[in-house]
Amino acid sequence: MRRFAFLLVAWSGLDACHIDEGAVALNRPDLARATLVEQRRMHARFDAATRIEHAIAFSDLERARTEAGNIIGLDVSNVSLTWQPYFDSLRDAAQQVESSRSLGEAARLTATLGQRCANCHLAIAARVEFPAEPRPSGGRNLATEMKAHDWAAAQMWWGLIGPSNDHWTAGARALTTVPLTIIAQRPTSGSELDVDVDDVARVRLYASRATTMSDPDARADLFGTLLTTCAHCHTVLRDR
Repeated sequence: MRRFAFLLVAWSGLDACHIDEGAVALNRPDLARATLVEQRRMHARFDAATRIEHAIAFSDLERARTEAGNIIGLDVSNVSLTWQPYFDSLRDAAQQVESSRSLGEAARLTATLGQRCANCHLAIAARVEFPAEPRPSGGRNLATEMKAHDWAAAQMWWGLIGPSNDHWTAGARALTTVPLTIIAQRPTSGSELDVDVDDVARVRLYASRATTMSDPDARADLFGTLLTTCAHCHTVLRDR
């Protein structure tokens, strides 16, 4: 199971800021409380969004819908009018994920959700930091290889939602090279094998394209397609 990142936020303007909590507690306790409350909400949104992404990747549409509902349910009643449109946009994306009818649709909408998180982070001058997650060591069994795929996809997700060029590029580059010996572990004939081969090839193709992408819209579109491919492959394997 993927460990979730922690989101550290510094807001610009009067709504909140990155502050010395002890000093503010003495001089502006109201601001300190408001800042801490909103930081917790940002953590909650980020964690829920990441659980959505992970659920879709592993073809669990119901879990993704549930997590989207958790984002919708977060209180935004005291958000400044300056930032309200960004929160409304994020909630709208979560509502679309919650009402999605297929994994493919949910995957594309999840990428949109991630991009809207990034738009908000940029607008409020948020500083987003992620924990150091070393790339998994190599191995030639399916469990180890899937951990490597999961790590690479997580890096790309952080790159999208951050946004972070470093994480996006690191994940994309890793995904072009991580091994997958699933073909050797499956029957050597039949139409289902072709599905597996195609999905693996698509993942590597999309990852290769991602290494040269810098446009946020293009990244979101590609990540949605990549997530759809991951979901499809996992669905095929699970249902065998």
